[in-house]
Amino acid sequence: MYEDHELVALLKEDKQLAIEQIYERYWKRLYLSAYSILKDDEQSQDIVQDVLLQLWIRRNNVKIEKLGSYLFIAVRYKVLTYIRSADNRKVFIEAEKFEQYCGTEEPNHRLNINNINNLLEVGILSLPERCRQVFILSRKEFLSNKEIAERMGITVKAVEWQITIALKHLKTKMSDFLFWIFICLLLIS
Repeated sequence: MYEDHELVALLKEDKQLAIEQIYERYWKRLYLSAYSILKDDEQSQDIVQDVLLQLWIRRNNVKIEKLGSYLFIAVRYKVLTYIRSADNRKVFIEAEKFEQYCGTEEPNHRLNINNINNLLEVGILSLPERCRQVFILSRKEFLSNKEIAERMGITVKAVEWQITIALKHLKTKMSDFLFWIFICLLLIS
């Protein structure tokens, strides 16, 4: 079993073994990431397949520092592109609610995405230190609970507990805006 950096090196050497191991290691998590937003099995599978196919096609031209982060960001981008298309946007929210919460062409009705990001960051910064570290490693660096536990020298159960605390804290702090912040960030960011 190769480490991620070794897989990236093998990928650049045109070794098919690399893409096969990347597929085995990441497919399920990438699929679940797409499915958690889309709730569409077929579309989620298509997105993950496309991301992995593009990785293979562009293997000699792409610079990858952290393979997991690269793949999750690529899937997120594909999901957002899918949602942003006019035909698919209606599946997620009604146009009227979208305009009400995410803005219209008029500047005084636009929800400022920077303010939402700031609100999220303030919520994250208000977490206890260890809880904040675990949350950032989980949600921003896309590390698994096991990887976080190894990096921080704590148990997987402790990682799970810290993530639970962080999510409860953020939910309490931002309960009125969570759903619409999520939708706006997906559709506008």
